[in-house]
Amino acid sequence: MINHETELKLQAYLDGELPAGEAKAITDLLERDASAQRTYQELRSTRSLLAGNEVERKLPESPEFYWSKIRRQIEQLESQAEQMSEPAPARWWPRFLAPAGALAALAVFVGVVLRTPEEPLLALDDSHEIETPLEETSSFSFRSEAAAMTVVWVDSHRE
Repeated sequence: MINHETELKLQAYLDGELPAGEAKAITDLLERDASAQRTYQELRSTRSLLAGNEVERKLPESPEFYWSKIRRQIEQLESQAEQMSEPAPARWWPRFLAPAGALAALAVFVGVVLRTPEEPLLALDDSHEIETPLEETSSFSFRSEAAAMTVVWVDSHRE
């Protein structure tokens, strides 16, 4: 049984990727070890099966243009990632205004809720006049201090 490192060296020997000294050592190993010979034969048969049955794909454009498109797309994605990682100096104001707006809305809400009932939100007194284009119109107003409200009745005398 051979180890994984020896299998990798056998594969490199088969592909012609070993330097001369290591190639000589693998040749010697193949001459004396039956397990190494079986592994080498399996690698050779697998290589020949893959080479003979590989589906050939045709590119719609030249290989240089195809790979340049891929390179440009990778560069574009990398530049977008760099832009997203850099803090934008003009983007600080929404992060400031959102909490400030919420705080202002809360202050208005608290001011409305905590106001005294004697202070009406809209006070109408007798000095207010109602203008209407109808000639035969009359109005009557009633102010209740206990209920803190004013009721105005407008009658147009129409039948």
